[in-house]
Amino acid sequence: MTNTTQRFQTLLTASNIVLALTFIAMIASIIIAYPLAEQFSLPVQIAAHLGTIVIAAFLKISYVTRCLAQYNLGLEVR
Repeated sequence: MTNTTQRFQTLLTASNIVLALTFIAMIASIIIAYPLAEQFSLPVQIAAHLGTIVIAAFLKISYVTRCLAQYNLGLEVR
């Protein structure tokens, strides 16, 4: 395995982990912000709403880096 291949394999692994974590965080922030909002204080609700926007950005970045790694490794990009 070349150094470049190893780097893209590491990027793919990291991207998959971050993608999974941001997906879980997105679900949690949506649940806190909407269906369970009445059970949380206003500052927590505000943080959940803002968090949804920030988490979405990280979710998109991790997906793009995953696609980049897959492309450079010659894998199917999906």
